Amino acid sequence: MTDKDPFAKLTKIDGKTAADVVRLGKLKFNTQIETPANAPVSHLIKELVAQNLLMDALKVLALALPGREAVWWGCLAVRDLMPEGKKTPHLEAAEAWVFKPTLAQKQKLRPMFEDPGGMDVAMCEAGFNVPMPDDEEKSVSPPHLVGLLVFTAQVKSHFSSKIPEEIALQGELLLARGLDIARGGSGQVEPKATKSDKAIGEADLAG
Repeated sequence: MTDKDPFAKLTKIDGKTAADVVRLGKLKFNTQIETPANAPVSHLIKELVAQNLLMDALKVLALALPGREAVWWGCLAVRDLMPEGKKTPHLEAAEAWVFKPTLAQKQKLRPMFEDPGGMDVAMCEAGFNVPMPDDEEKSVSPPHLVGLLVFTAQVKSHFSSKIPEEIALQGELLLARGLDIARGGSGQVEPKATKSDKAIGEADLAG
């Protein structure tokens, strides 16, 4: 891997092997996987992307990321599902825990994820289920729950459009965000423009 490789230096997940994450999520793939079990999980993600298995790659990444980083990636996906600039109290609470992961902030999530709702509520549940050193009680939820909730948010965002080109570009954006977070970044990645976006821009310039 080189410095230009988007799968290089994924410091947040490099300590996990492919086998670690596959076991955690009890994953099965509909293709032959060449990545050795003891290889860094980043190698598995790269192989899945190369085989055009984006959904599998996103799921592996969601399971591989540390809890706090995974929840933040999920929150970014939930933002995609909302009107621009708008947030629900549930999403704000989940993000508040990400920004300040204290036990007090975590406890605020408990009543919120018991509310009916969508992926914003799911991010409260994900945040509440991330283990913390000062937890007063151990979670009884399965260890892969956080990753699965975060992955579901990615899927919802990916298919939020019915236009094939936009779906493909959104998939690239979700992956780029997740890889940036895995490198220690903020996940704030600029989306690529669609043909319609470019046409509107050209029209504006022409005017």
